[in-house]
Amino acid sequence: MGFVEILLILGGALVFAPITAYIASSHGRSFWRWFALGMALPFFSVFVALFVAMRSQWAEERAAGSRPKSPPTA
Repeated sequence: MGFVEILLILGGALVFAPITAYIASSHGRSFWRWFALGMALPFFSVFVALFVAMRSQWAEERAAGSRPKSPPTA
């Protein structure tokens, strides 16, 4: 592997790792665990974090929809 390829991989990891960690931590996940995942899988991890965030949001919406609605107050 050449020097340019190594720089691209490391650059991608340094760009995508904080983005992945921010997405995950804003949805209640561990910042540093997702940062490490972003360093290990720089391009793929952003999509995984987005999927996890959307899945937790869907679960919250589903739970809110199943709760009984409070009666309106006059």
